[in-house]
Amino acid sequence: MYLLSSFEEADATRTTLMRSGLELLAEKGYKGATTREIAARAGVSEVTLFRQFGSKEALLHEAVQKLHPPVEQVLPRLSGNLEADLLYLTERYLQMLEANQGLLVRLLPELARHPELRGETGPLGLRKAMSRVFEFFAELQKQACLRAEETPSQAAIALLGPLFARVLMLGAMGIQPPFDLQAHVRGFLEGRQRGQR
Repeated sequence: MYLLSSFEEADATRTTLMRSGLELLAEKGYKGATTREIAARAGVSEVTLFRQFGSKEALLHEAVQKLHPPVEQVLPRLSGNLEADLLYLTERYLQMLEANQGLLVRLLPELARHPELRGETGPLGLRKAMSRVFEFFAELQKQACLRAEETPSQAAIALLGPLFARVLMLGAMGIQPPFDLQAHVRGFLEGRQRGQR
């Protein structure tokens, strides 16, 4: 899975415990994800879990903080063809969301119910990943590919936000109407591409 694949942790036991904790958090919720089950899924003793993290809350908080989508697999190298670059970005972003749809649909409500797991400013790894995406849009503006009337974060959300909503909302309901990514990218570029009014 994309989201669970890039823990930057040297200790394999900690990585396995965090991965198991997130899986069970998504499957059973915070209350249902017991330390016994997390340890069993990770293939270690419950004592090892407590030695490594001290508590279930500490384990899950750290795991949520370290979720880091591998944006390097999503962001294109700029080719000079803006539409093609944004189509590349949207295709890979959609693939990443679809690969993690079940996890996201179950995990996001748990983070809303238990804000202590995400912290006051949200998961650090996700914030870093989003910062990288915003930097990509800032670079497009700097290179005069995109007009700068909106902030890079507004531009990123305008392009990628509908894809996120589509996967979460429509996917959760089992509705999959046809969707033309190329038309979506072209619609995004209307009035945003440099040289257009």
